Amino acid sequence: MTKARLLRLSVVLVSIFMILLIIVYWDNVGTAHFYLHTSFSRPRSSGAITAGDDWEALPDVDEFLAKLLSSSLKQNSSIPRKTEQLLVQGSNKPVLSNLEENVRGYDWSTHKDRNSLDQEKLQVERQRTLREFCANSSFTFPTKERSFDDIPNYELNHLIVDDRHGVIYCYVPKVACTNWKRVMIVLSESLLDQGVPYRNPLDIPREHVHNTSTHLTFNKFWRRYGKFSRHLMKIKLKKYTKFLFVRDPFVRLISAFRSKFELENEEFYRRFAIPMLKLYSNHTNLPSSVSEAFGAGLRVSFSDFIQYLLDPRTEKMAPFNEHWRQVYRLCHPCQIDYDFIGKLETLDEDAAYLLQLLKVDRLLRFPPSYRNRTASSWEDNWFAKIPLAWRQQLYKLYEADFVLFGYPKPENLLKD
Repeated sequence: MTKARLLRLSVVLVSIFMILLIIVYWDNVGTAHFYLHTSFSRPRSSGAITAGDDWEALPDVDEFLAKLLSSSLKQNSSIPRKTEQLLVQGSNKPVLSNLEENVRGYDWSTHKDRNSLDQEKLQVERQRTLREFCANSSFTFPTKERSFDDIPNYELNHLIVDDRHGVIYCYVPKVACTNWKRVMIVLSESLLDQGVPYRNPLDIPREHVHNTSTHLTFNKFWRRYGKFSRHLMKIKLKKYTKFLFVRDPFVRLISAFRSKFELENEEFYRRFAIPMLKLYSNHTNLPSSVSEAFGAGLRVSFSDFIQYLLDPRTEKMAPFNEHWRQVYRLCHPCQIDYDFIGKLETLDEDAAYLLQLLKVDRLLRFPPSYRNRTASSWEDNWFAKIPLAWRQQLYKLYEADFVLFGYPKPENLLKD
């Protein structure tokens, strides 16, 4: 009887081990030649970047999964293997089918005359600033003190994973995220065009770029791995290169307003513009479509938008939309140790340097900047009609993003 029980126990343990092995193997190796046209396909791993080899002690399950995961990544301790593939030149101009891209256009100048930045020192300074304020107990903001385990899965939906190159990108809307998502699609080969992975980022249609099924994000891990999802997240966070791009918080708000409320956007008109017009402009019986509203001269003002952000009722109804949600709430910089912090203000230099670090600069180029990108010099004009008290409240709302990422306090907007 005892032998029978031991045999059954052995069978169960072996089965569990094989299931774990299959899960990890399938995710990192087994999907190497499996893709779905214009839908999400599981990335495969061929290399990883690590912030360092000195891992902290892991729990037994973490250690076990780490060894399995490392089996396909151990060839590279700090950077992925150098590819011999030639740079994909792509077409000279993108095909523009989106209203926003048509209006804004691309800047195809080469910027060769720009002063080169000492990127390595710049990264050290940006990371030092972030870590110092995360560790500073006198500087507080909501969610700062929680651990990674305390972050709900639905708040991890901005962390895009590329297992093929060992990269994790936290995307921030209105900070070149459309083109960085395109880059991640090319790297992960998660989207096909007539059975072939995209090679030129600008060939990828915008509607596919923002389709959530195109990307593997951390919030999807639970459906794949169940109770092991957090263990795998932590392993990937330790082994992979993690990056994000940020922007002056007030300029980001102006950019969000321009793209979502100055251009005809049906979704944002119905979800946000109609409530704003009713609450802050005393309009009633508004048109049901954005084209009718624009035709009648009914548009959300920047003042309406600022009132909406400051209204305590707003987040009682629902969290801020991702286009104006604070970066610290999207990317959790005090819980995740980012290896690279890029800024939109130095996008061309930062992007080129990052692609070199990832050893993928021979595979692709980062798409060019928009010609009429919202600039920080516009702040004074945009905020001129916003009451001083509102500006001060708005700064407090976004203060953590200013401080953590080294943006100077806009004193000219916060004083009479």
